[in-house]
Amino acid sequence: MNKNILYSEMNSLGSVLDSFMQNSAIKNGMKKATLFKFWSKVVGKKFENVSEAVSISNRSGKIILTVACASAAVTGELMMFKLQLLNKFNTFSKPLGVEIEDINFSHKIWKNNNSEENQNELTENPYKEDLKGFDPEKIEISDDEILAIKNNILKNSALSDSQQQRLLKSIIYDLKVQKFKSLTK
Repeated sequence: MNKNILYSEMNSLGSVLDSFMQNSAIKNGMKKATLFKFWSKVVGKKFENVSEAVSISNRSGKIILTVACASAAVTGELMMFKLQLLNKFNTFSKPLGVEIEDINFSHKIWKNNNSEENQNELTENPYKEDLKGFDPEKIEISDDEILAIKNNILKNSALSDSQQQRLLKSIIYDLKVQKFKSLTK
């Protein structure tokens, strides 16, 4: 049995791909996959292994990027830079026709990689610094610095009074750590 193949009736790979890409769901899926890969470039080395862009959704006409974080500490730290991260991410997303309007961070959706290699590894806290000799009471912060920090915190109307106070204490403590480290170098 001999079959004759008419090559003129076969579609070229290019035309098959073109028709494949006309499907908007596939196009959107490829855009999302591409955008997720940019997340590590946006957050840098410090956060690329402890955060991951996991979804882009359209809620009430607002396009929202959801990011899984390895811990509540990572979530908190990224939230402090939310506006900068949003602007930086949009430099990658706008050319693809997607403008992200908000970012949701959550440590509750983080999926651990439970490979044997990771289970056998002892992991240290990457945020723990060597602060031998550090006494926050001995580090002075000027009243002007504290006032500038308070004014910036008050601009964030999304925080309750208690959250603003905790954030102020945390920023002052971090500022004292930075001053201590610059004195000990």
